[in-house]
Amino acid sequence: MINVITGPINSGKTSKMIKSYERIQKGDGFVSIKNMERDKVHSYEIMQLSNRKKQLFILREDYLTKEWCESYKMGPYSFSTPVLEHIENTIRELIESRVTPIYLDEIGRLELQNKCFHRILVELFDSECELYITVREDFLDDLINKYNLTGKINVIYV
Repeated sequence: MINVITGPINSGKTSKMIKSYERIQKGDGFVSIKNMERDKVHSYEIMQLSNRKKQLFILREDYLTKEWCESYKMGPYSFSTPVLEHIENTIRELIESRVTPIYLDEIGRLELQNKCFHRILVELFDSECELYITVREDFLDDLINKYNLTGKINVIYV
């Protein structure tokens, strides 16, 4: 079963996913934690649900350092190559170990362009494991069409 948590920007999709994990008390995966500086987003950390470990995954261009290794850029935000690779490798291990459900936050514009989580998302859909993903409501129809998910998902509105 593919469970899709959806709603508008800042509607609590990530919080809903964390609560689902805590309620079910099994599985593993990743959620994105937004970090603000004053009134603007500074960065996003990716947090693994089972151990609560966080890694800096997305950084606003104003804060980039020479050490930062960029895989993708969307607007003013830069995505970390090593962290993306870590997420993909960990999810592959979860699939191979038959951990279920698997959680992945957030699917959107980049995945629709075959970037960021696209490859691991295809592997997740092919694995037929139970899955929880978050998708902004304005990308939901595009996601369903791109990955041929009609009739395969349970939509949870926030």
